[in-house]
Amino acid sequence: MVEINSTVGRVPFTGAHLGVAGRLKILLILGIVAIDTIWIAASNFEFDMRSVAKVAAVTVVLAAISWFYRVKRPMKRFETLCTETAYLLAFTASAAVLSILMTSIGLPLIDDKLTAIDARLGFDWLTYVGFVNDRPWLGVASSLVYVTTISQVALTVVAVGMLGNLQMVQRFVLAVMLGALICIVTSALLPATGALGTIRPPLDFIALNSPVVDLEYKQAFFDLRDGLGRMISLDEPRGLIAFPSYHSTLSVLIIFAFVGMGRWFWLALALNVAVMFATPIDGGHHLIDVLAGIAVAYAAWIWAGRFVEAPAAVRTVR
Repeated sequence: MVEINSTVGRVPFTGAHLGVAGRLKILLILGIVAIDTIWIAASNFEFDMRSVAKVAAVTVVLAAISWFYRVKRPMKRFETLCTETAYLLAFTASAAVLSILMTSIGLPLIDDKLTAIDARLGFDWLTYVGFVNDRPWLGVASSLVYVTTISQVALTVVAVGMLGNLQMVQRFVLAVMLGALICIVTSALLPATGALGTIRPPLDFIALNSPVVDLEYKQAFFDLRDGLGRMISLDEPRGLIAFPSYHSTLSVLIIFAFVGMGRWFWLALALNVAVMFATPIDGGHHLIDVLAGIAVAYAAWIWAGRFVEAPAAVRTVR
């Protein structure tokens, strides 16, 4: 089966093929890179330029392959997969730096308010995690599903694209970007360290489960707020966002991306509901962090849908 895109010809690059969503993604990436650059130059932060080489190289290769499948051998599916993956890589790198910079602002923590909200919802973090600690198999399962989220994002782009829903891929990638920006800005204006960092349970309590995020992992957050950790390297990424939970946001967006895709949807739903249940345990989050992350995902998905245009006309020749 050969795909022929009726709207793509062998024409020089004009940018028109990017569409509204594509141009918005590029503007977001360039805008974040500009903010990162100015912020680092005007502060005592330093950036490890060598750490960006791998991301830059892979992004350039993907962009070149995308161009090949748009101009030399038009195949809309492969072009879209390469383009959207390149967007994701470039955005993830620049947004990771922005998250570090924003965390360093160091506004007052709001964990006391988040803990109070959890209490009103009937949620007690120590009881919840203690339940898992008493059942080691649950702790293992929790950690296993929690660490799948980033891989799931990449696999979602590939799977949904190969299933033929290219518009959904474009919407998903834009929603991931918008969701990240909402979480980064919110976490800077309403910073929190999460239930783990607030309660700081005894080490023997944590050792019963050995969660993915422990107090040592959380130390990077406190160091940035205290004026430390001024060397930024993409080789040492750290999750710094507590409120809203970005893990929760990504999980919901992955579920949305598979809506209407039969068994794939049910698999994505089951796995990512499990991730959200695991987030207070292996991410050290308050329950309200998870709920806020769900709200962010919904907002990002609706907003992304307004920018993604109807797919270009594609006819299939067998």
